[in-house]
Amino acid sequence: MSTMVGVFLVDPEPFFGEGLSAAIDGEGGMEVLGRTTDEREALRMCAQRSPDVVLTEVALDAGSGLNLARRLGGDTRVVVLTRRPEGDVLLDSVDAGAAGCLGHDLSVERLLVHLRDLVDVGRFAVNPDTLHETLLRATATATGDAHGVGRLTPREREVLSLVAQGLDNARIAKALYLSPHTVRTHVGNILRKLEVHSRAEAARVAIHAWD
Repeated sequence: MSTMVGVFLVDPEPFFGEGLSAAIDGEGGMEVLGRTTDEREALRMCAQRSPDVVLTEVALDAGSGLNLARRLGGDTRVVVLTRRPEGDVLLDSVDAGAAGCLGHDLSVERLLVHLRDLVDVGRFAVNPDTLHETLLRATATATGDAHGVGRLTPREREVLSLVAQGLDNARIAKALYLSPHTVRTHVGNILRKLEVHSRAEAARVAIHAWD
């Protein structure tokens, strides 16, 4: 039986937060631990309640959901909920260390599936079509050469494939039966060989090369 997943909501519109809280609390193994409208209060309350997942809008009453993703640590995953098309903020969310980016037009049922997959298997919470389209559009400005993937070792290509799927180092290590230190080394080598500066840019190169 799946364990309960503690969820914390951060949204500048209290009415939306209240409605979402009512919709997901107790559904699909989710338990809403609280909600607020600003970054500082979210950090304080999350430190006290240790949620598994934080759902946050980008623009808050005070602060930013992306800053919140950067500042929250430990086992808490941040999923950005956006009123804009996900593709507009997806790469910013990845760079901020978020564990997902989903649109407000998503059904509650699909949201619950994404959250459970994120917690249970570490799958980045994103609409697959949005991920693919966003990364393909971004290849036009990527700083790396897509053909640089050919310089990677077989293991590095395995790691890059999981990076492109949005998995963090800990989840990659678990999937490939490696130590987190080894994964960090592989990711560093990948960035150097592709001549890029972030995991998001490396993912763009991978999508372009393997499309």
